[in-house]
Amino acid sequence: MNIKAVTFDLDDTLWPLREVIIHAHKESNNWLIEKYPEMKNVLFTEQEQKMWQTLISKDGTLRHKLSELRIKVIETLLLENGIEENEASSSSKTAFDIFLNLRHDIKYFEGTLEVLESLKEKYVLGVLTNGNASIKTLKIDHLFDFYLNAEMVGDSKPGAIMFQEALKITDLKPEEICHIGDHPENDVEAAITVGMRAIWLNLLSAEWPKDKNFEPIEVTSWYDLEEKISNL
Repeated sequence: MNIKAVTFDLDDTLWPLREVIIHAHKESNNWLIEKYPEMKNVLFTEQEQKMWQTLISKDGTLRHKLSELRIKVIETLLLENGIEENEASSSSKTAFDIFLNLRHDIKYFEGTLEVLESLKEKYVLGVLTNGNASIKTLKIDHLFDFYLNAEMVGDSKPGAIMFQEALKITDLKPEEICHIGDHPENDVEAAITVGMRAIWLNLLSAEWPKDKNFEPIEVTSWYDLEEKISNL
């Protein structure tokens, strides 16, 4: 067995993300609008969308700190619309808590937990994610030996730092680790670039980008994953 550790992305790899984020964002904003009716003309608009990039342009590190960034977006919009500073700070954190709670209201892809349980018996398992989902909140932390996200390492995939940290933690050679994820660049290409093996877990019927000059090892079901890893 050549592979000794397997790392996983989370969003759109263990569970589908889009509808979860849309719902969480909507409910968070609805709470704010109910509390501050004047925010109806701000939230769900281009003004809100632009604020994300405005804050990142002022502080580039925020692109790796999604929780802090979301809170700052809300707080800044509240301040710009006349909400007092202390109240804006408090309400932005409450709105974020609403978002984060619903952000964890996920439904796993078929076979996810079953296959992870099986893989856990054979490999060191880790998480490499750009997002802010908590495996402890989801009560799946017992399935993994380590967890890294963009905020923890100060860099987002496809940057190499998160993968390099995984190499340090496992004390393995790159070719002894297989990274699994849904994103062609952030997961597959990035892992291969640092010398790891990679599997494209394509559960949403995506098309492989035509500008990539290599064909991925593709899996379209969690149930096919274990055999594919064992054959690497």
